[in-house]
Amino acid sequence: MNKTNLGIIDWLLSESRSMVTKTYPDFDSFRQAFYTESESWEDPVDRAVVGGFVSNCIAFAFAAGYCSALQSLVPVLPKNAITCFCITEEGGGHPRVIKSQLVPLLNDADQGKTFTLNGKKKYITCAKEADLFLVAASDGIRDDGKNSIRMIKIDSKTPGIKIVPMKDIRLVPEISHGELIFTDVTIFETDLLPGDGYIDYIKPFRTIEDLHISAGILGYLFRNACKYDWDRDIKESILSRIVSVRNLALSSSSAPEVHIVIGDVLKQIKELFKLLEPFWEKVGGEAKQAWDRDKTLMNIADKARTRRLQTAWEFYEKKRTGNA
Repeated sequence: MNKTNLGIIDWLLSESRSMVTKTYPDFDSFRQAFYTESESWEDPVDRAVVGGFVSNCIAFAFAAGYCSALQSLVPVLPKNAITCFCITEEGGGHPRVIKSQLVPLLNDADQGKTFTLNGKKKYITCAKEADLFLVAASDGIRDDGKNSIRMIKIDSKTPGIKIVPMKDIRLVPEISHGELIFTDVTIFETDLLPGDGYIDYIKPFRTIEDLHISAGILGYLFRNACKYDWDRDIKESILSRIVSVRNLALSSSSAPEVHIVIGDVLKQIKELFKLLEPFWEKVGGEAKQAWDRDKTLMNIADKARTRRLQTAWEFYEKKRTGNA
């Protein structure tokens, strides 16, 4: 019988005293600490927790969870890279409104197939800090009339990419947000990720992102619980939710049973936030103000989560009645 390895919990409890005294006030110093401390952890969800624990603010914890989620989605991504998921355009993020175009060029005997990418993406997290972009683009219309989406891995320094900073972003202002403009960007066949851009990447990422960002935020909360000597029962509550999130993150993101359990786990995390209010009141100052501002991250995409939860329950209702 396999037993779950909770090494990350042991690490948090063992390192808490020495680690909380270290501060990383800017993104570059946080980034280096995140890479250094998380390098030895195999599972991206554990790296998300570590990244949250070394974070001075929820924005950095969010970035750690976000990048770790992408490593879970695309395991070939390097651990020591900031990667951005570039989906949303003017009309939103659904495949039918993605207008960025991937157009084939004449084949090159040395490079194989080559393409050009043109288009524009919005709301890119860590746009300025990124090493890599994962970009969804259309390579034409399928036989069923739907947009065919491919996912492309692009070095952020590739010629033809322009980053336009987005200002007046209320949440997590400590990390950058931007728009990307792609103008005749050369794409090689080796830059294309295998599979369908929507089914294999965009659709599962929503759940993977929820879990890994939750892991990062919980790691950040445990750091503060240690730093400000919050009650042991609060620390236990944070750790137990880390275990729940971790178990789900290591499960299939498409399984209906996973979505049903996620529904309650995310509810428990929000209830934990309420329990922490008097503790944040004692912390006060800029730390509390930032927490009050950014804790609403957990409410983003609530409607989409509710739809996934409803679909999961419907799956089991049909299965129970023999209609699955």
